[in-house]
Amino acid sequence: MSAAENKFLKEAIKLGLRIQDRFLPEPVLARTGKGYMKSEGVETLQRIKANLKKAKSARRNGRAH
Repeated sequence: MSAAENKFLKEAIKLGLRIQDRFLPEPVLARTGKGYMKSEGVETLQRIKANLKKAKSARRNGRAH
């Protein structure tokens, strides 16, 4: 496995473990692994929007992030 693949795998596992508690399986579909993700809340969406706004203004000002 290459270094890039190894890094990707570690990041994927880290993200999976971080969101694992938010996955809520549907009662009928629990055995199939189908369900939905529980929202993290408004604060998360506000943080994402703020980061997108920062990145957009940085690109507009000619800075790469």
